[in-house]
Amino acid sequence: MFKKEDIYKYLYFDVETAALYKDLETLHDANPRLWQLWKKREAYYLGAYPSLSSEDPETIYKQKAGLEPEFSRVVCVSFGSFTDTGEVRFASFYGDDEHDILTKTAKVLNNAASKNWKLCGHNIKGFDVPCLGKRMIYNEINPPANIRIWDKKPWEIPYVDTSDVFAFGSWTHQKYLSLDLLSCSLGIESPKGIMDGSKVNDSFWIDKDYENIKTYCELDVSTVMEVMLKVCFPS
Repeated sequence: MFKKEDIYKYLYFDVETAALYKDLETLHDANPRLWQLWKKREAYYLGAYPSLSSEDPETIYKQKAGLEPEFSRVVCVSFGSFTDTGEVRFASFYGDDEHDILTKTAKVLNNAASKNWKLCGHNIKGFDVPCLGKRMIYNEINPPANIRIWDKKPWEIPYVDTSDVFAFGSWTHQKYLSLDLLSCSLGIESPKGIMDGSKVNDSFWIDKDYENIKTYCELDVSTVMEVMLKVCFPS
C-alpha cells in the first residue's frame, strides 16, 4: 500500500480547537449576530442528538462549538515527521493567540509544499484541513496551496487521511472509525490517556492548561505515525 520511504516524507499533523468564546454570554456580547446563528445550530443539535435534550444551552455550546470553524478557534496545531534515521520530531504551536498559531502553521505547510511532502493525519479531510483553511481565512491569512483542494482531482490531493486508508472505499465505515478505535485495533497505545477531544475546551478556557493540550495533540500525531508504520509493516 505504502512504501517506507514515502511515509518518511509525510508531514503528520493534528489540530485542537475550543469554542470561539468562553461562554454564551460572552459570545452574545461580542457578536450578537453570531450568537443568533449559534442558536440555530443549537436547535439542529437538539434535533439530531436526542441525548442532548437533557443538557443546558451552555453545555451544548461548550461541547459542540469547537467542532465547527465558524464557532471555534484553533488552540493547538502539532506537526510530526520522521528523520532520516527514523527518529520522530515534533513542532507545536499553541496558546491563546490564534492568529499567531495559524501564521506559524501556514509557514510550516508552505514549507512542506515546497518540498513536495504530503500531509497525513486521521480524519483530516473531514475536520483538520477545512478547519485550518476556514480559520485562516477568517483570520485574514492566505491558506497554503496544500490545503486548498477545491479544484483538485482526487489523485492530486496532497494528503493522506488514515480514516480513508482504513475505510477501504466504504463511506460508512470511514465515518465511525475514531483514532482511538483504530489504534486499539492495531495494538497501539491509546492517545486518549491524558484527555480526549471533549476535554480540550475546559482545559483551554477554564484551566488554561495549554501545555496539556499540546501534549495531547502531539500524542495524536504520534499515534497516526505509528498507524502508518503498521500499514507499511502489517506483520
